[in-house]
Amino acid sequence: MADLRSDRLTQVLVLACLLLGAAALLPRVLARPGRVVVEQPGILVSVEGQVERPGVYQLEFGARVADLLEAAGGFLPAAARGLVALAAPVTDGQVVQVPALSSDTGSRRVSVNSAPADLLQSLPGVGPAIAQRIIENRPYSRIDDLLNVPGIGPRTLERLRPQVGL
Repeated sequence: MADLRSDRLTQVLVLACLLLGAAALLPRVLARPGRVVVEQPGILVSVEGQVERPGVYQLEFGARVADLLEAAGGFLPAAARGLVALAAPVTDGQVVQVPALSSDTGSRRVSVNSAPADLLQSLPGVGPAIAQRIIENRPYSRIDDLLNVPGIGPRTLERLRPQVGL
C-alpha cells in the first residue's frame, strides 16, 4: 500500500511539473513575432539648372529624380527634358543638373547612357577605347560619374561636360 501511495504521489508530482512547465512555456509558444520595421533616414539632394526652385531638398530614401523635380516645382520652359533621367534613383548628397535647351539647334548633347560607340567617339578626347569603357560602365546617374571611367580625368570631363547628358 505504501508503494501504491508512493507511485500515486510520483505521478501527481510529475503531472504537476508538466503542467507548470507547460504554463511557463505557453506564452513563448503562443507569442507572435512583431512586425519588423526598417527605418531609413531621409536624404538630402540638390537640384540646379532649369527648375522652378533650385536648391537642396530632403527626400525619402528610395526617391527618384522625378520626385526631386516635383519638390523643386518642375521644369522651366527652357529645360532640356529629354536629357534628364526621371526614373533614376537619387542618393544622399547628389547634385542633379537640369540643362537648358541649346539655342543652337545644330548642337545636341550626346547621352552617355544610351549613345552608341561611334557617337561617343565624336566627342573631344574620346577614341574607340574610351568609348568602349564609357559603355561598359553604364548607367550613369550624373555626369561626374564619368570620372570613374579609366582614361577620363578632370580636364577631359570639363571638355565633355557641355556636350554630354544622361
